Amino acid sequence: MTTDHDRLVGLFDDCAPRLYAYARRHAAPSDAEDLVASAFEVAVRRPEAVPAEAHLAFAWLVGTVRRLAANQHRRRATRERWWRDAVRETWHAASPEEAVAEREESIAALSALSEADREVVLLVAWDGLTTEQAADVLGVSRNTFSARLSRARRRLRDDPPPIATLTVCPEGTAR
Repeated sequence: MTTDHDRLVGLFDDCAPRLYAYARRHAAPSDAEDLVASAFEVAVRRPEAVPAEAHLAFAWLVGTVRRLAANQHRRRATRERWWRDAVRETWHAASPEEAVAEREESIAALSALSEADREVVLLVAWDGLTTEQAADVLGVSRNTFSARLSRARRRLRDDPPPIATLTVCPEGTAR
């Protein structure tokens, strides 16, 4: 009689490549391995939930990866909304027209960055952390953080996203 551990090890050996292929079609390459690992983590925590038959177990793992990917997508969308809302709520400029233009340009530029690049820029520029503090937050060395920040700033400078033109009406309203 095999133990749950032996069964799950065999399941991993049999299913991991196909499960990774599924995850890769539904998530970024950098996330696919994490999704597969997380699905097997769920299986290890709840072995009784994993069907005994291999083909049913694979389907169960696919469903688990699908739910994990959907949850990840929702979390990212929520974080995206949070930082955009924070920028919009706290932006200060000399005039309302300038505030709208500057704020939207900044949001567009930050949106063009990867989530990791955006995080390093916001930790320093928005949250006011030093490079040492921000490195601690991310759990990396100061030199690693400084290199990431430098690359993110270079991307902002070298690859600005297209910005819609803001028209200021004679009444002083922006559109």
